[in-house]
Amino acid sequence: MAKISHVLLKNPVVVPTGTKLSEAAQLMKKNKISSVLISRNGMLAGIVSVEDIMYSMAERADMDIAVDEVMHFPELTIDSEKWLSDAITMFERCKASHITVVEHGEEVGIIRADDILHTYRFNKEDSCR
Repeated sequence: MAKISHVLLKNPVVVPTGTKLSEAAQLMKKNKISSVLISRNGMLAGIVSVEDIMYSMAERADMDIAVDEVMHFPELTIDSEKWLSDAITMFERCKASHITVVEHGEEVGIIRADDILHTYRFNKEDSCR
């Protein structure tokens, strides 16, 4: 089984606090991603996902608000040297869609449940050839 460092989304898109939600949504579309990290003074402050935008739109229908108003703190973090099975356990136990990956206490990327599924699907296809 692979380590998280082999499949994590490196160099995630990061926007500062105060960024308009509409700008974050446009970055997600442009980069074909489902979340952006939010930073405050160079430190991780939160994450905004497609789900957060959807719920915000259902409640307020206002894309001119700051990302700070809808972000949630990614309480789930995992070390990049942990095994994918550890991440799978976290996804199942916590019903999460994203986990922030850290090295030496600093965020280095994001891993999504889809990343793990893609890795297994890709490896299975290779083994069938």
